[in-house]
Amino acid sequence: MRNVILYVNLTLDGHLAGPAGELDWMLFDPEMNIALSGEMRSRVDTILTGRAFHHGIEENFRAQASDPASPAELVDFATWMISTPQVVFSRSLAEVAAPHRLAGEDLAAEVAALKALPGKDMVLFGGVSIVQQFVRAGLVDEYWIKLYPTAIGAGQPLFTEQRTRLELVDSKAWASGILTLRYRPAR
Repeated sequence: MRNVILYVNLTLDGHLAGPAGELDWMLFDPEMNIALSGEMRSRVDTILTGRAFHHGIEENFRAQASDPASPAELVDFATWMISTPQVVFSRSLAEVAAPHRLAGEDLAAEVAALKALPGKDMVLFGGVSIVQQFVRAGLVDEYWIKLYPTAIGAGQPLFTEQRTRLELVDSKAWASGILTLRYRPAR
């Protein structure tokens, strides 16, 4: 059965973004990004995302994939991001272009159906609302967290309204001060 991997950037005080969606606290660590993206791409063949993040993928990564000034590893990753099939969770979109598709309205039923399909694991990137819905519903099998050495005081949290016990699977400290943490739900 396929797993849902949640792949997020997180502040030290538990926020996915600032109060208005700010991401200006994120650091760039090319060594970490190359290592993690390679491992993730070897395990994943489907991207799960919300409407806004889907549009962000299409705009930002399409531009990076075709920019002659982009480093080769960024072009490779950007090409993967735009060509990998996405399942988009949205109540406002009427359609998305192939190879992507809209998810059904019942989150748990959609994820159960996706897990039953043949293929590799799936990665959930965001945005904040869909990530929080997956976490609240207990639909995440693995948490891949990039923990930044920055506290922002207020913002949009990863965990809301529920207590979640996790067990550590792996961790690594990078020269930038970012920690990569992998958890799975405690049994």
